[in-house]
Amino acid sequence: MALEPGSVWLDARGTQSAAHGERGVGRYIAEQIEAILQRDSRLIAAVGLDPSLPVPGSLRKLESSGLLAANEEGPRQGQAPSIYHVMSPFETSYDLDGIWPPWARERCRLAVTLYDLIPLVFRQRYLEQWSAWTNQWLGRLGLIGSAETVLTISRNTADDAIRLLGLPEERVTVVDCGVSGELAELVPSAEQAEEILRRELRRVRPGFLLYVGGDDPRKNMEGTIRAYARLPEEVRRAHQLVIVCALGRLRRLHWMRLARELGIHRRELVLPGYIADRELAALYRCCGLFIFPSEYEGAGLPILEAMVCGAPVAASNTSSIPELLGNDDATFDPADPADIARCIAAVVDDPARLEALRERSRRRVGLFTWERVAERTIEGYRRALEGDSPARVAVAAR
Repeated sequence: MALEPGSVWLDARGTQSAAHGERGVGRYIAEQIEAILQRDSRLIAAVGLDPSLPVPGSLRKLESSGLLAANEEGPRQGQAPSIYHVMSPFETSYDLDGIWPPWARERCRLAVTLYDLIPLVFRQRYLEQWSAWTNQWLGRLGLIGSAETVLTISRNTADDAIRLLGLPEERVTVVDCGVSGELAELVPSAEQAEEILRRELRRVRPGFLLYVGGDDPRKNMEGTIRAYARLPEEVRRAHQLVIVCALGRLRRLHWMRLARELGIHRRELVLPGYIADRELAALYRCCGLFIFPSEYEGAGLPILEAMVCGAPVAASNTSSIPELLGNDDATFDPADPADIARCIAAVVDDPARLEALRERSRRRVGLFTWERVAERTIEGYRRALEGDSPARVAVAAR
């Protein structure tokens, strides 16, 4: 079914989130919007934002386009769009009427992006600890169940949605992830990257191991540090562990204390905290090995960022991560620090294996383009218009 001009309204308020507006979900939304506009500039009726919050930097290029609109108000004149796309359904700053406003519920087919169902996969760790927020999160599952099309960022997330939510497979479209070359272009050469690190991150030494993640138990920072402690001393001396993660002072002290207890010298572990994209690109470009020991990921965007910067990658063998890697070379069980250490030791000082991993990065990253994400997203919109509307769940309780 052909999509008419102005068919789709995008709820892009996830880009304004204080928690993830400039990374993760927020970055995905901004890149997806740009790719859809490049694919078909007439398709989008509006990009909905919260007018009480600043326009995020990632969407400022649209300020003169006439596309930015107040999301809850909907179209001010003319015909309503055919599809209302909630690009970040778990934004708890808004109630259910705010996420799926009455104007859209009454007149539009619903599309929802689903990044992961991690709180259901690890129910005891999340839902049983969240108290009042649990009901808010579970309420959004009704929104997803009411969608004509659910767009997932990996096959693994699609399988979770079908298995855990009982969604019919025909209502799920895997759009995958994309990665642009913009991050790599910030630091186009290893020489420039080395200069940036010498100037901005002076504690970092050549040959370092790099992990980029969050301070969430699922991200497995503790397992990473414990695995590093198991490496032979000569390997640790040659290869620092650099963990890029936004950390408060007390959390930083916690991880440094654990490292000391495990026998890791203070110069062997570097915790630079949150860093700007240019320094991040320099780290990806220069690392001896990028490691990603996360227990579970909806996609694992740092892997794609590392790959586009040419880094060799060793990563977990769980969830969606094998979809990005394409094979099981340099993979490990993230629940077993000994297995993580085994993998690192087998790879980090083997030039042939490192070059094979760099070649894998170059090859695989070429598959994960935003152009492909846009094409699959538009296909999901078509499927939403062609299929029967599901019985709407009463998610907007009055």
